[in-house]
Amino acid sequence: MLRLVGVNIPDDVDVYSGLKMVKGLETKNNQAKIERILTQAGLFTKKMEKSGKFVKDYPKVGNLTWKQKSRLIDLVNIPRASLSGIRMSPRKLRLVADAIRGKHVDEALGVLRFLPNAAAPLLHKLLKSAIANAGNVHELKADDLFVAKILINGGPTMKRFMARARGRACRIRKRTASALIVLREKVSMKKELAKTAPGKEVASKGKPQDAKPAEGGK
Repeated sequence: MLRLVGVNIPDDVDVYSGLKMVKGLETKNNQAKIERILTQAGLFTKKMEKSGKFVKDYPKVGNLTWKQKSRLIDLVNIPRASLSGIRMSPRKLRLVADAIRGKHVDEALGVLRFLPNAAAPLLHKLLKSAIANAGNVHELKADDLFVAKILINGGPTMKRFMARARGRACRIRKRTASALIVLREKVSMKKELAKTAPGKEVASKGKPQDAKPAEGGK
């Protein structure tokens, strides 16, 4: 079983159908998005039909390894909240984003509340929006959420100038940025241990002891 964005996907379902069970990916408009996620995760094989056309074949959830499951969870950026057109340089936002990355949402809200940086109120409001999306859309509890990803990207730069001495002009770059926060549940996936085949015993770590001779023997 695979738990993804609050949905328990059974083992007998293929990965493509399992992703369509997640809210936000169930519509037909998101079919290309699901295929892109599975292509990035490498969870497909090409199968040729009788007509000679190649079709992607997706594995069952029960056949996935622990590493493939963690890779798939990492690529699904849901629930999230984004903000674009921020009138601030990406560097100033990244200084605050590094302080909350990987933290529990309650701890991250407390850090953003008391930081003196100008970017802290913007990310505080964005984080509260992501928590609301997780609760209203995906029915996730805030007690189980943490900040899995926070991405800060640069936007278009507006160019201005300021008059200087001797008729010269000094360029001013007014930078913009965009922010994305992705939340996830804290779910522990147990690694399956290899089972010994029936009829075979595990060898002891010590050296095998020689059989003692029967009493009365020479």
